Amino acid sequence: MKKSKLIHDSASSQLALCIVALLLSFVTFLSLPTNAQAAQTYRLQVALPPILTVGEELQQWDAQIRILRPSPGDNFWYRLPHTVQITGDLPPGLRLAQQGPSFFSLPSFVGTPTQAGQFTVQVQATMSDGLITEKETVNFFVSDPRNESYTAQTWGLSRFRQGLQVGNAGAFLVSQKQSLLRAAVQVQAAGLPAGISIAASGSDGYYSIQGTPEVAGQFTVRLVFTWPDGSPIAETTANLEVLPTDYKAQQILSVVVLGAIRKNVAYAPFGYRAPFLYVEDEFGDRSSEQLTVVATGLPPGLTVNTEHPGSGFLVGRPTEEGTFATTFKATLPDGTTTNEVNVSIAVLPPVPFASLAGTYDNVVQRSEELNGNNGGRLRFTITRSGQTSGFLIHNLVRYPFASSAVSLDSDTGEIVINPPRAGVTVRGQIVLDDEFSAMNPQPYMSFTGDLTDDNNSTPINGARVTVRSAADPSPYASEQRVNLVFVNDNTSAPNQPAGAGFLSASISPLGNVTLTVWAPDGSAPVSLATTLSEMSYGATFPVYFIIPNSSGASTLIGQIFINAQGDAAGELTWFQSATNRGAFPEGIPLVTYAGVIGSRHVPEPAGLNILGLEESIVNAQLDLIGEDVPTDAEVSLTVQRTSMRAMASSKVSGVKLNFNRKTGILTGSMTMPATRTSRARAISFRGIRTPNGTGMIGHFSAPSVKKPTLRSTGMLKVSPR
Repeated sequence: MKKSKLIHDSASSQLALCIVALLLSFVTFLSLPTNAQAAQTYRLQVALPPILTVGEELQQWDAQIRILRPSPGDNFWYRLPHTVQITGDLPPGLRLAQQGPSFFSLPSFVGTPTQAGQFTVQVQATMSDGLITEKETVNFFVSDPRNESYTAQTWGLSRFRQGLQVGNAGAFLVSQKQSLLRAAVQVQAAGLPAGISIAASGSDGYYSIQGTPEVAGQFTVRLVFTWPDGSPIAETTANLEVLPTDYKAQQILSVVVLGAIRKNVAYAPFGYRAPFLYVEDEFGDRSSEQLTVVATGLPPGLTVNTEHPGSGFLVGRPTEEGTFATTFKATLPDGTTTNEVNVSIAVLPPVPFASLAGTYDNVVQRSEELNGNNGGRLRFTITRSGQTSGFLIHNLVRYPFASSAVSLDSDTGEIVINPPRAGVTVRGQIVLDDEFSAMNPQPYMSFTGDLTDDNNSTPINGARVTVRSAADPSPYASEQRVNLVFVNDNTSAPNQPAGAGFLSASISPLGNVTLTVWAPDGSAPVSLATTLSEMSYGATFPVYFIIPNSSGASTLIGQIFINAQGDAAGELTWFQSATNRGAFPEGIPLVTYAGVIGSRHVPEPAGLNILGLEESIVNAQLDLIGEDVPTDAEVSLTVQRTSMRAMASSKVSGVKLNFNRKTGILTGSMTMPATRTSRARAISFRGIRTPNGTGMIGHFSAPSVKKPTLRSTGMLKVSPR
């Protein structure tokens, strides 16, 4: 029997690559256990700190119990849910948490050890399909912090101001091994100025100075740390000064040059690579006032922009190459002048025109005025000799263009494109992104710009595709496809598509990508050709589909990030345009799938399997997997071609189920019975058919057991009996 699982998590609307890595760590899936796999042995891995300390809390993420997939390569696998059994005695104060704060959290050991020593237990897990792992031996080594010596160290204990709240200052204890003591201790302070005190801060092991000094003067502060029973640990002294209220703080100018800049590349305020300067006083308070900056020796073409209070950016285009010794000094509105800062600014030659050559694949963002919220796609190729061709998809129409419609400035990378008959203009710039090019055989070039008409504009963004050869295959290529299932959490109007679908990506050794999508509205599969844009640590590819359907057309737009292991994450937006339905509204509200995730290990669909249920499925079991729902199955179901109903033996009441064959969406609700620890609760859920065609996956929400004003969420799974 095959099973599949989706975990859908929310993410911000702006794709941040640093945040992408965090989404990839939550890639979740279930494999399809064949007869060969059933004979393989699954093992456990417990990520445990080598030494625990009495009194130091063990966090949820410090001791996770993971399942290792036997092939390929014994790698870590989110196989959920699984139930862990323990034989033996855990260290006093520790316990097993089968479920974490999120429904996709792994089992783990949590708590605070209360006794030193060595403890050994046997750990085994039973997975959702009944497979049992081998028993693993886990050793806990718990040390007594009293057996070590510690020194007290301070930070920020130097100068305060009378009448102003103390900033970042305090103390902490470290051992001879330079490890931080996080166990509970007592701290006493003598000689502190009136109005301030010391207490535990929000971070374990740190003790902060808090309050507002009431008097000025010189103070010698003695800090004494003891164990809860009063026995000593360590002590230290610090000299600090509280300055009077009329003290005029020194203003300090800082200039930040992130690296060499390039000739004839435009630098704008708040640009990532633009040099900038700011003023802060000796206490770290940054000025937000307008600055008057005097600069000498600037590279020709650059000036200081001081329109943004408190900071000034170097803006413009350098016109000369070389290294320039530049001096800066700033004056505040009250006449206070800062120190003088000398920096060296290197201007490199412009990006060679030949280095800009390549194919750029870009997504045009949604705009109600410009493209009816359908977005668009811009793909163009620049040869080493400067010839340009490509196409723009705008308002669901493809507009090809040749070099005659393109203006390219080889020094700046600026491009202006006027596709014939499109009625819009593309303006943008090709930029070398050094931070994404590290350890990459070719520079990472991005394109950013706008699509405009006489009155409106919308952003365009993308990157140069990676050029590969048979002798230099892409590290992201594989015969196994990357598959993503996406489900919308939001509610939608009755009988309208709620948004659920399947995307499959096939990547060739040359880095060419073929995408196939089974759309949320049940349209026939549609394919798209694109190409990877590779970086030093991952690759991206754009997604832009126009999908004809009975109500006109729909679009699926977004960007997907993938690593060499085949884990994928990103954000997709689907918009349904109803162009041939008479008085029907212009379109069904757009749906955004934030935090879409997938993997090469997610099963591929067998044809158009997102819609409908297999006729062979007669009896099914509905499971709710979450933080405060029973682990037992909740509902036994009878599944027919167009409906589902609860069987008499179900443990719940008020079951309402509906399967919409048009959308492929299962919706429903039911009431869970009251128990000794919780009241009766109404649950609503939504899901789609799994890609293997033998069940459904989705999400549920219910009032929280702990706080009636909050709602908890979890995973819905319907599997054959």
